[in-house]
Amino acid sequence: MMSIFTMVGSLPLFFWHALLFAGASNRPKGWSDEAGLFPWQTWGPYRPNLYFGVRPQIAETLLMGLMWASGDNQSRMLKTLRDTCEQDDDIQGYGWTLYDTRVGGSQTIHDKDLHIDLSTSFLKTEDGKSWTVHVTGTPRLDAPHDVRTTVIFHTAVEKADSNGPKTLTCTRRDEKLVTQKNAEATCYGEVSALGFFEFDVIGDSQNNVVHYASVKSLNVSEDKIWQAKSVFIDQIKTRDGNRDESPIIDDEPGAGNLHYIQMTFDGPFTLTFTYREPGGISLYHDEVRKGLDTLQSTFSVTMNKTFPRTSPFEHDKYTAFSQALLSNLFGGLGFFHGDSRVDYSHAPEYNETDLDFWEKAAAAMARAPITTTTPTSLISYTPSRPFFPRGFLWDEGFHLLPVIEWDLDLAITVLRSWLNLMDEDGWIAREQILGPEARSKVPEKFQIQYPHYANPPTLSLLFPVILSKLTGESAYYGHPSVYLSSPHRTSEVLSELYRLLSRHYRWFRRTQAGNFSAAYPRPDGTISGEGYRWRGRTPMHTLTSGLDDYPRANPPHPAELHIDALAWVGASAQALRQMAAYLGEDADTAVYEKHLAAVKHNLDVLHWDTVEQNYCDATIVDGSYARVCHQGYNSLFPFLLGLMDADHPNLPHVLNFISDPTKVLSPYGLRSLSALDPYYGTDENYWRGAVWMNLNVLAVLRLRDTALQGRIGGEKADPIQTTALSLATELRVRLINTVFNSWEQTGFFWEQYNDKTGEGSHGRAFTGWTAYVVLLMSLDLDGNSGNSRRRAGLGAGLGFYWMPTPGFLAFVGCVVSAVVFRRRLALLLSRAVNSWRVWLQNWEPGQG
Repeated sequence: MMSIFTMVGSLPLFFWHALLFAGASNRPKGWSDEAGLFPWQTWGPYRPNLYFGVRPQIAETLLMGLMWASGDNQSRMLKTLRDTCEQDDDIQGYGWTLYDTRVGGSQTIHDKDLHIDLSTSFLKTEDGKSWTVHVTGTPRLDAPHDVRTTVIFHTAVEKADSNGPKTLTCTRRDEKLVTQKNAEATCYGEVSALGFFEFDVIGDSQNNVVHYASVKSLNVSEDKIWQAKSVFIDQIKTRDGNRDESPIIDDEPGAGNLHYIQMTFDGPFTLTFTYREPGGISLYHDEVRKGLDTLQSTFSVTMNKTFPRTSPFEHDKYTAFSQALLSNLFGGLGFFHGDSRVDYSHAPEYNETDLDFWEKAAAAMARAPITTTTPTSLISYTPSRPFFPRGFLWDEGFHLLPVIEWDLDLAITVLRSWLNLMDEDGWIAREQILGPEARSKVPEKFQIQYPHYANPPTLSLLFPVILSKLTGESAYYGHPSVYLSSPHRTSEVLSELYRLLSRHYRWFRRTQAGNFSAAYPRPDGTISGEGYRWRGRTPMHTLTSGLDDYPRANPPHPAELHIDALAWVGASAQALRQMAAYLGEDADTAVYEKHLAAVKHNLDVLHWDTVEQNYCDATIVDGSYARVCHQGYNSLFPFLLGLMDADHPNLPHVLNFISDPTKVLSPYGLRSLSALDPYYGTDENYWRGAVWMNLNVLAVLRLRDTALQGRIGGEKADPIQTTALSLATELRVRLINTVFNSWEQTGFFWEQYNDKTGEGSHGRAFTGWTAYVVLLMSLDLDGNSGNSRRRAGLGAGLGFYWMPTPGFLAFVGCVVSAVVFRRRLALLLSRAVNSWRVWLQNWEPGQG
């Protein structure tokens, strides 16, 4: 049966326009609740693999993207066509100079080869019904006077042949049906999950137009929907031969599931793509300019409150730097939907019990059947738009720590999205390669996921931080949060997250358990069963650990134990213990307390080497227990994850190691592997010496925590705490300067930094956990100041110390001791105190 939308599709546009915008939105009621979304989350540049691409956080709906190229001729256009972010495009720099997920922002792209600087300014409405992108092209200083650029918008509907109405029709300027002023093209359609919608491409009267809009409407197979660039190239190459040198696609507007709107300009140009649904407002050039002016001022204010820069980084030159760090992290948020490739064979070789287990596991993988799963969806930040434009479990915990401070509701949405990928057993695939578009960026041998493979459970770092915000233990200066204003929703979400993390924790302990059978010796005093090893080991790699080529025991052994795996279990137990205690799960609290104590005990018994004076992996050599010491990041995990108190007997040795320039301390941060290790700088040299920001920032935060632990009211620090504070201060400055200087020189943030030169290396435009450095910009290392207490929330999930006043403790204690509604009353009280604190800190003389 023909849908109403299909019938009106053939009517003149003014009839369609009247029908579309005559009343309220026809988007299905309750859609946002069912999807777990807030309306402002609906639309965004959630296609981070493109230089600019928009979609909703709703699967199988509408896609939009931007391409551009030289407009000189066909051959030059085909060679320079830009669409997906690439490592080897001759782009001098690109990224968001300003971006807030709730509002929008501006991105700049410096295309050196095409002599043009592009700006994409995106703005959306809070109700999720309207959005626009304003594209400007400005010739660079070295541009020839006749620089010519062709711009192509591409838009598509996914799964157009599925149940429910899905149609899209495009018209162009000279068809009299176009009603908007200066509109070069208008498209309108209906998708069941969105309802009716319309969008226009609008030019500017100042444009020097070489070719007005050419609209090409196509019906392509579903596997081509995401391949807009290749389809466009095929269309250019296969058209009539008499237009061989024209860079313009054939003009054939109409109905279809993939559409191109192309224009060509000499010199500077401006184009606006504006979308709206029934009840939405029209966002044109003036509205975009006003909206972005407002965002600029509000962003700066929120930035200064949430991440106030402290000495020595107050200078104005760090303003754009810190905003770019945060904005590019936010701009890397993507919505992904599709199937995965999983090996569900559960081959016995995957238990890795034989001495040559990696060879037998490889043989089993080669013959295992691969399952293509049903499609799933994920909202995730991405490490790098050109190189890693997908979700990584190991990275996401670091991504979300700054996001919590800026937008608690958004952080919780992303965290829920990740945890809801978990299967009934508790497994989450460590790399989310959802659908053919994501797979196109991954070598085939790495596409298959294995349910016995783990990854560092960095999401556990988030739970204490979130809890500290929801209870008011640490201040929150970000966007208004529905969770902070609704005790009922707070209780629901905490219970949900706790249940999911508990399941994942049990899965990790079970699948990554070490071998404690009588077949292999263990040191005296070991608590049996509390030791772990990463499955998926080979002689050269432990990809599942996140540290890839970091050296370990060689050859691998089925009875080896990994220090970092045990430390991650401890960090998770610590987080779950806090959550269980808050939720009143007394039995669970006792279990996690027991697990945590066992982890701390075995860290010292199993992994501390008295000769090397450091933590090390362990293996079996000639039937005897032996520690394998490759000192570097792996040695530091007990400290980094908050499992060593300030009075721990091994802490002085750990601090000596951190401060030793012949080992891990470089002028640019902590090296991943000691410079004295025989594997330093060898082979792939990925985690064998380079400086990585995620673990360096953890080190600074933990050093600060150690320096302040137990100090009340200005008490004098002991020598260990003085050393920790000095290291935190020095390392903080080195890290920020390393990232800032490289960004200033190259226009990019990088995946890692050379420990000898400070130069960025490997993935460029790596604004995932490198953006974690923004937490250091605002770090106050004076433990006696009021600001230090105010910033305590930055490290709450890392064991950061917060000391409330005695009066506050007594008052809250009275409330918490109540039997009836004790948690709700405590939550309301803490929020009231926190709100008063925020008001007081923002109060100025003359205010009412």
